[in-house]
Amino acid sequence: MRNFKGGLCSYVGMTKRNVFLFFKDKTTLFFSMLAPLIVFFLYVIFLKDTYLSSLKESLNAIEGYYDLKDIESLANLWLLAGILGTASITVALNSLQVMVRDKNLKIDYDYTSSPISGVIVILSYFTSALLNTFMITGGILTIGLGITSIMGNTYLSIGKGFMLYLLTLLGSASSVIVMMVIVSFFKKTTSLAAFSGIVSAAIGFIIGAYIPLGNFSKEIQGVLSLVPGSHVACLYRNLLMNGVLEHINTSLNGIDNGMFYTNVSLAFALNLNVFSLEASKHFMMIYIVSSIGLAFILNVVLYRKTIKRR
Repeated sequence: MRNFKGGLCSYVGMTKRNVFLFFKDKTTLFFSMLAPLIVFFLYVIFLKDTYLSSLKESLNAIEGYYDLKDIESLANLWLLAGILGTASITVALNSLQVMVRDKNLKIDYDYTSSPISGVIVILSYFTSALLNTFMITGGILTIGLGITSIMGNTYLSIGKGFMLYLLTLLGSASSVIVMMVIVSFFKKTTSLAAFSGIVSAAIGFIIGAYIPLGNFSKEIQGVLSLVPGSHVACLYRNLLMNGVLEHINTSLNGIDNGMFYTNVSLAFALNLNVFSLEASKHFMMIYIVSSIGLAFILNVVLYRKTIKRR
């Protein structure tokens, strides 16, 4: 019982310390938000008019059967899904800089020489990064929903809103634990910072935040679908966009034979293709949860190997 209490106190104390270090470092906090900012500015400056014009063109023949604000809401919600998908990954990655900083300053040597188990150390890094990622991504979701609701009707029910926050928690957990595996190979914060910059620039393409995955070939879509973040982003798109899309489809009352709904689903990658096989929402959820379990096991194995080398 005493060992359990001691381990719990160590876990809570280490977790608090890691959270404090993240929010204390303003530079790390800024670079965590770099990818979402890139998505936002690219969309506003270059992409919004392109997507709006393509959506309007597909409805030219049936103009008057839909509300133009619904089309704009559809595009805005796609943007929000992209921002949330990239934020969950980049914030997670930067939250884990404390792991590398501890290696750099030899603080991890104190952990390995103490009675604290490796699982507790890993859990403290995981929990702190999860809290950081969920707080920031959840904050972005709240602000994003507020802004999009002001700009137009999102047709989101309370149930779907609740599911969005649950997805944010699940996506944050998946991003953190997967990134922990990658971060464990870094020994210097400068190297990790350079890697974070690359990830911030590339992750939007990988999960379809800059360009919908439907624009890529099926082979490339299959490769990109191996990234758990692609599944998280796809679920975000479904939860955020389906309400508006179904409302527009109902307004059209079948005069387009459902082609607008089908075309938007394909163009904006509401369905994820895993090597020519369409992934269901249940499959995507299972894939994300499985990635969390597998990555946690890998983290424990890598941590134990690190200890043995000392």
